[in-house]
Amino acid sequence: MKTFENRKLTSFNVAGAYLNVIFSFRGLRFLLPYLGAVIWKFFLFQYFQKIHLRHVKVTNVDHELDSTVPFKEEYIGIYMDFISYWIRPLSMVLKKFGRSYGLKICSEWFSIITFAYNEAYRVYSKNITTTKRPKAKTGAVKNIQRADPHYCCVPSLHIAIIALTVSFYRMILAREDFTEEERKNFNAEIFTHGVEIAESVLYMKQHSVNCIAAALYMVTKIEPAMMTPEIAKEIIDNLFVKSDDVAEENKRDIRTYIQVFYDDLLAQSENSNDWTEPLLKWIASYKAC
Repeated sequence: MKTFENRKLTSFNVAGAYLNVIFSFRGLRFLLPYLGAVIWKFFLFQYFQKIHLRHVKVTNVDHELDSTVPFKEEYIGIYMDFISYWIRPLSMVLKKFGRSYGLKICSEWFSIITFAYNEAYRVYSKNITTTKRPKAKTGAVKNIQRADPHYCCVPSLHIAIIALTVSFYRMILAREDFTEEERKNFNAEIFTHGVEIAESVLYMKQHSVNCIAAALYMVTKIEPAMMTPEIAKEIIDNLFVKSDDVAEENKRDIRTYIQVFYDDLLAQSENSNDWTEPLLKWIASYKAC
């Protein structure tokens, strides 16, 4: 079996993973439900709202702490790397274990990510959430703002999938036949880059601190065997640690706010019949600040 102790995930070909999944019957069986959820329950759902074919209540979820993170359009590369971020590990798995067994792991991943889109939609479909975005200056960011109706903020699927990627590969790297060096290197790379992408959603003003807490809460509730409060805390504790453009006091306030909101949602969920109830209740009563 191949070992990749000296390779970074960024060296694996994203296109190769696409082709292995698309050009196989087994791959299409788990790819198509995922695409269906993304298209119908995320993209088209938002566009239908934008052109008034759907009429769901819209709530602004900005928070005053969002303004302590500067709007930096240069983070677009990190922000847009979100999809390649979770595909590169799939490419690595396919290379390491071969197509047959690699696709089994891919199937496991797509089942989880599809479930996340479907569960997030259960919130979106009852109460849409949005944030105010500054006027972009660069063409690339202008294009994002034009193309994105920006109606699916709480919970943030950007953050949810980062958390799922971190927790899923910790499970896979521990469970499957990887060397200790591979486990150490891949886990560190996935976590570090995941935190960078999480920070970028605030730099790009695509989400609020509220969206981050809500996403971590959702993932903890829908995948409790994999995504734990300890992993959520680890992600929160590492936000902006290396940033030199956010004041130290503001960094602490952001991390504290996200952690407290996350813990509060978890505590409320103990007396709820469904994980969405505390979040929908919060959205319905929230006043943007």
